[in-house]
Order: sequence, then C-alpha cells, then structure tokens
Amino acid sequence: MSIEVTIRHLNAAPGIKEYAEERAKKLIGQFPRVESVHVIIDVQRHLYEAEFIVQQKSLTAVGAKEHADSARAVIDIAAARAEKQLRKTISKRVTVHTRKKKPVTE
Repeated sequence: MSIEVTIRHLNAAPGIKEYAEERAKKLIGQFPRVESVHVIIDVQRHLYEAEFIVQQKSLTAVGAKEHADSARAVIDIAAARAEKQLRKTISKRVTVHTRKKKPVTE
C-alpha cells in the first residue's frame, strides 16, 4: 500500500505533507482493499485545492477534489468525500448480485 503526496505551486508548511499522509493512512486502515492513495495539494491564489485518488483492488480509482481557504480543511473535506465514495462502492458491491426469487405459482 503506497501513499504519495504531491504539493504543487506552494512551499508548504512542514506539517501539511505529514497531515495528508496521516489522513491517507486512516483511509487505508478503514478500507482493507485499498492499494494506493495519491494526494495532490494545489494552490491557486488564496484558494487551496486537494484531490484524493484512491485505487482499490479490482476496482477503478475513486477521486475526490475539493476547494477551501485553508490547507488542513481542504484535506479533511476531500478525505471525507473519498471515504463516502468508498463506502458507496462497498454497498453497491454487496447488493449488486442479489436476486429476488420469484414466487412459485401453481
């Protein structure tokens, strides 16, 4: 399980990268099928943007992109959105192959 953190257009404070890695480790801890997490943090003027790209086994990547005024807030919001999407894919996986049996009519 790999965690990558990319920071663009910013000389980031030293705690931002560690905080993003910590949030990614929480995602990996909650979802054992996660193979890799890539966190991209970008700054456009005074607006921070964070994107979580989560790759699961036998599934496509889940991406979540958010904007906010502070770096930690945007990391939290994007991680929460990625977590929500991962939970959604799990619930779909559980219910997608269930069939209702037709009642036997005589």
